[in-house]
Amino acid sequence: MEGSTGTLVGAEALFEAVLAEMVAQKKAGGLFYASATAVPHPDTVGLPSLHKHISDGHEFAFVTRGCAKVVTPKTIYDLSPGVLLLIGRGVEHDESPADDPEPYVMNWCYADHTYARLDQTEYNPPQSWRMGPSVELMGRTEVESISAAIGAEIEHRDYGWERSVSGLLNYLSCILIRRLRRGSVVRLRSGESPTISADPRTWRVIQTALQFCESNFRRPLSLSDVSAAVGYSPSHLSRLISTHLGHSLSDHIRDLRIQAGKQLLESSDLAIGEIARQLGYGDPSHFSHAFSRAVGVSPKSFRERLKGL
Repeated sequence: MEGSTGTLVGAEALFEAVLAEMVAQKKAGGLFYASATAVPHPDTVGLPSLHKHISDGHEFAFVTRGCAKVVTPKTIYDLSPGVLLLIGRGVEHDESPADDPEPYVMNWCYADHTYARLDQTEYNPPQSWRMGPSVELMGRTEVESISAAIGAEIEHRDYGWERSVSGLLNYLSCILIRRLRRGSVVRLRSGESPTISADPRTWRVIQTALQFCESNFRRPLSLSDVSAAVGYSPSHLSRLISTHLGHSLSDHIRDLRIQAGKQLLESSDLAIGEIARQLGYGDPSHFSHAFSRAVGVSPKSFRERLKGL
């Protein structure tokens, strides 16, 4: 990928076009905000589940082809091209095919403080949901506060709210496109959703294991610890994770730590050794080695690269 005056290629070019679509002029009837105070909806039970999770930031969702649903415990949102949904922090949500399933392309823009991520998913009936390209965009500018302001405007709809949303969306997209063009990008793995190949009972075990890792990765954590938490033997759990996620449990724990490490490097002045300790590494050199292998630069170089972005 070239610099800010060059031509973007690959995933970077794709996501610049996606961001342009996100900020394209939206009608008032096509702007929605899923907040924690939404009115309960009785029809959210029993819909197909593809990617249920609770966001620890703000997430924009919109389709560029076809129709899909985003389901929260309280509301169902029907998405088609031209509709933009913003999901608030702490709101559980899930992606689901439309009532009459058809192929679609869903795009997600995630903001957590200064951290941003862009994901794309594709669905082709009856059972071929896949994660597409995914990139992290690093920088020091607060992007979640902009997203939260957009949510407040959509929710309250006071005088001039549509113009305000348009301006804030444009501002947010400019920040993210600058990161794309400056090379502040980390590409993530893509692959098939484990919900496609795992039966419901197996997927519940996998989810429990992943949730345990999410809650405990900041301390020393082994396969035996996780397997004991879900009641499976280490070898059996390891086989399930590798089969349905395409990588090992240790890889998953490492990715959680690297992600948390990147956020600490962005948002704090903590010494790298202290960051390693907070992430469960007994030896800071082990953290530096794992970080360098995953990100392509050392923690020190990563922090220096963020200056001024």
